[in-house]
Amino acid sequence: MDRASLTAAQLEQRQFLLDLLQADGWTLRHLDAFDQDLWLPAEVTARKRTPASLMELTYSFEDGYVGFNVAQRPLRRAEYVSYFPDWPTSLDIVQQILARSGHLTVDDAAQLAADLAGQFPGDIFLFTGTEKIELTAEPAPGELGG
Repeated sequence: MDRASLTAAQLEQRQFLLDLLQADGWTLRHLDAFDQDLWLPAEVTARKRTPASLMELTYSFEDGYVGFNVAQRPLRRAEYVSYFPDWPTSLDIVQQILARSGHLTVDDAAQLAADLAGQFPGDIFLFTGTEKIELTAEPAPGELGG
């Protein structure tokens, strides 16, 4: 979505998310492209590197999702998407991710996704690169360890 397509409330919410992410040590991405009113698949994109992993969080107002990727060496990666019906739900999801982001590994991300799936049944998915798997409150077999 481009900047011009967001409502005033969405622009305020976006800025709130950017401030939250930045305060938690995330590096904000694609700010210039958004400010130039270019279309982006997610209106918020941020990355954070810790000794345990590299994480990326994306937030789309247009498609109503929070995306979360975590990668660690050697070649372990997990990608989750949380669909949300409203701003309070999405903010809760983001805050839960941020609360654990200081030490998150691929295994920890699987547990976080399972925790979120228990709170938001039917709205949390693991992406494998070729398919989307709906998660439940228990990590999927083979989900841990990427």
